[in-house]
Amino acid sequence: MKVALYARVSTKDKEQNPELQLAALRKYCADNGWEIYREYTDEASASDFTGRKAWTALMKEAQLKKFNVLLVWKLDRAFRSVIHAVNSMQMLNSYNVGFKSYMDSGIDTTTPMGNFVFSIMTAAAELEQSTIRQRVNAGIAYAKENGTKSGKAIGRPRKSIDFTKVLEAFNRVEMNYTRAARLLTEQTGVKVTPGYVYNQIKRGG
Repeated sequence: MKVALYARVSTKDKEQNPELQLAALRKYCADNGWEIYREYTDEASASDFTGRKAWTALMKEAQLKKFNVLLVWKLDRAFRSVIHAVNSMQMLNSYNVGFKSYMDSGIDTTTPMGNFVFSIMTAAAELEQSTIRQRVNAGIAYAKENGTKSGKAIGRPRKSIDFTKVLEAFNRVEMNYTRAARLLTEQTGVKVTPGYVYNQIKRGG
């Protein structure tokens, strides 16, 4: 069985070393007789999709079925939230690629018990999405009636984008920051990043 290894450390903590994660993952593969297809390493925050180039490459190669299982040190090394985890694992599942977390023993979609745990995560993600959707809809209604808190956009891009448009785009693409940024870029002609969308949603405009 071919296995892809993924490690990530944050750029904020210079003392972190991805090799510490990879060493344990390599040993686990050796103990189980698994062949390592490739090692992917990112030095970026979990929400920095632009900086996580290795993760992007990994998902593309998963789609091409280059490996059978993705092995990570811990869930928070790969995902920024339960929603992100579930969406990513569903994509991997559609590629017939399993997912296993070394430190989170119950997270292993190659086993019946692991799939059961994943189903619980999916339910939690759906609840979280529903809660976020309610907040977004409430935010849209409030912004239309009262405007944003500050009256101006936060961070990039320099050209102001109406907060209501940000909320509507975020809701339209099912709370996906990357897709919302892409949609806003297409709609406005201004380069919008996932981080900008995240900050706008988090701070309420």
